[in-house]
Amino acid sequence: MKIVFPYPNYWPYVRRGAERMIHELSTYLAGRGHQVEIITSKPGRPWVTYDGDVRVTYHGQISHPVMFHYYPLLRLYHFGLTATAQLFRQQHDVLHMMSYSEIVAAPLLRRWRSLPYLFHLIVREHWWPSRFDRWTFHQLMRRANKVAALTPKWAEHESAAYGVPVTVLPPPVDMNVFKPNGARDLSRPKVLFTADLGDPRKGGTLLLRAWDEIHRRCPEAVLVLAGPFGIAGFHPLATAYSTLGQLHVIRDPAARAAVELRGPGSVGGLPRLYAESAVTVLPSIDEAFGIVVTESLASGTPVVCSSDAGPGEIVSSPDVGATVPLFEQLDLFDSSRARELAEAVLYAIDLARRPGSADRCREWASQWSLERVGRQAEEMYEAMAASPRADRSAA
Repeated sequence: MKIVFPYPNYWPYVRRGAERMIHELSTYLAGRGHQVEIITSKPGRPWVTYDGDVRVTYHGQISHPVMFHYYPLLRLYHFGLTATAQLFRQQHDVLHMMSYSEIVAAPLLRRWRSLPYLFHLIVREHWWPSRFDRWTFHQLMRRANKVAALTPKWAEHESAAYGVPVTVLPPPVDMNVFKPNGARDLSRPKVLFTADLGDPRKGGTLLLRAWDEIHRRCPEAVLVLAGPFGIAGFHPLATAYSTLGQLHVIRDPAARAAVELRGPGSVGGLPRLYAESAVTVLPSIDEAFGIVVTESLASGTPVVCSSDAGPGEIVSSPDVGATVPLFEQLDLFDSSRARELAEAVLYAIDLARRPGSADRCREWASQWSLERVGRQAEEMYEAMAASPRADRSAA
């Protein structure tokens, strides 16, 4: 099959869940003998290259700070037009389209080019600035061959909201890459935070508020901040409430001295960073999935995350970590939630010290293994390609 993934950003230039998911699935499918192409964009001139056996076409990107500030979706619209023109010129068997890909002509591609498409919902709440945008989104949902969400509960929610069957296709984790291959020193346990330090929704500030208590009760612990800064783009609270701007909330000088600012590091170094840590913390809100959680578990490392949204659906057993009730922005600045987070992190550190904990975490992560999810996606594409104009089903 010829499978195409259009999305305005691509790994590793942007290291978020959607980009990693496209990278993992496309690499798996190419390894299975399929012809896979990624259509994406970047600043500067257009460029065609290969990521392994995957063809990657970069379109020129409209990108300017002033434009991004006043009309951030213009870049997406421009990408949608250039990518759509390429899709009409070429012949593919299946289009795997993430929401926010802006391929608004996908129903026409399905009708005129016999190109079936999967519409993949990758965020929990879509925001659109106009009625036209909302209408377009609804049409893409209703006319897709298949619609998928990242977790079961959100699939049920979207199915009820839009009146269409929604299946589940989660981001995969490569168990051959993420595995317990680091020298974990539990006498000096590392508490790892790898999310975007510039995005207040990821909960980095709440972790800092909890750090005094964590360090008081476990003075040998080290907080490792290893996330990038600002990949989420413009956010109204990013300047005032970014993690880096809130280091002063740690009152104890000794606790502040036990914070290591690593930065995002290299792509290849991420698996070892997980494997060397005692616990990975993602105290975020509105998280559609939380691939950080499954990557950490595959590395044998317990996790602490919100009980809500995607992470809450992943961490449903005390054998692999703990959750904290985080539902809205105010929870990320609440003192009682900070105390609960401290308790959860201390529990996870103790969990990491228990015999067999790494094996239990890894076994739990196998539910989202690349082999399992990749084969599920492949079967879905095969069914769509066999009947490109058939009505959708929940299978």
